[in-house]
Amino acid sequence: MTEQLKEKCGFDVLGDILETLRFRGSIFFRSELAPPWGMSLAFNGIPRFHIALSGSFFLGVDGGDGVEIQQGGIVMLPGGSNHWIADRPGRQLIPIDNAVEACELNNPFFRQGEISNHLMCGLINFDQGMVHPVFNSLPALLHFPEIDRNGPVWLTITSIEQAINQAQSLRSPIVDRLTEVLFFQLLNDYISKENSVSGFLAAFRDRRIHRALTLIHQHPNFNWSLASLGDQVGMSRATLVRHFQDTIGIAPMTYITNWRMTKAHSLIKHANTSLEQVAEQVGFASARTLSKAFLRHYGCTPSQLRRKQQD
Repeated sequence: MTEQLKEKCGFDVLGDILETLRFRGSIFFRSELAPPWGMSLAFNGIPRFHIALSGSFFLGVDGGDGVEIQQGGIVMLPGGSNHWIADRPGRQLIPIDNAVEACELNNPFFRQGEISNHLMCGLINFDQGMVHPVFNSLPALLHFPEIDRNGPVWLTITSIEQAINQAQSLRSPIVDRLTEVLFFQLLNDYISKENSVSGFLAAFRDRRIHRALTLIHQHPNFNWSLASLGDQVGMSRATLVRHFQDTIGIAPMTYITNWRMTKAHSLIKHANTSLEQVAEQVGFASARTLSKAFLRHYGCTPSQLRRKQQD
C-alpha cells in the first residue's frame, strides 16, 4: 500500500502550468477609433486577445468571414493565429504594428471622424522552448460575449484601464500582472462554462484524473509508478491508463516524465539553482541522470541551455 500523499489546500494545477511555462502578459495596443478602420495581425504563435471597451467590431481568422464582437465582449486567439480586426468586414487593413507605433509617437491612426470604438489588445508571452498538452485543448478562437460589467473579469479590465491611465503608459508591471490575471480568469471561465471542452482541460471535470494531475504537480519528485498513482486516486493501473490516455492524450508515466523535464527546463533556465538541486526537486536520482534525460528530451545539455541564456 502506497503512503497517502496530501494535497495542498487550494493548489491550482493550471496556475502551476502557467507559472512554470512563465506566461507573462502585456497590453500592446489601446486606442479610440473612428471608422473606417482595419488592422491585420500576422501569426505569432502566442495567445492574443481584443476587448471591445466600447462599440462593436469584427474579427476574421486566416481570411475567413468576420465574427462580430459586441461592446463589452472579448475575443481570444490562443494560438496567435493570423487574423484581422476592423469596424466592419472588407476594410483596407494596415499592420497593427504600424498603428502601435503611431500611438507611441502620439499620432494615432483612425481619428478622422466620429469615434465609434474603444479597443484594447493584449498578449500572453510564454517560454516557447517548452510544450504542454494544455495548448492542444484550446480552440483557435474563444469568444466571450457581453462580459458582466459587475463581474470579476470586467473588474480586472477596469483595473487594467486605471493602471494604464495612472502610469500613462501601456508598459507597467501592474498592467502586465493584471493582464495575466485576466488571461487566467478567461481560461477558467471557458473551462467552467464550455460544454465541449476537451483534451487536457477536460481533466478538470474528471474528479480522479484531476486529483492525479494535482498530485503529480504537487509532488514531481515522488517515485511515481502506475501502481502508486492508481492507489492515490482509487483506480486500477489499467483503468488509470485508459482514462488518463482518453482524456489527456498521453499515458500517465509519459505525462510525469514530460512534466519533470518541463519543470527542470524552467528551473535551469530561470533560477539560480544547482543541477543537483534541480534533479532532487523534479525526481531524478542525480544531476548526471538528469543531464542525460535533458539531452534526450531537448537536444541540449542543461549547461548548454544556461550558457545560451547568458549569451
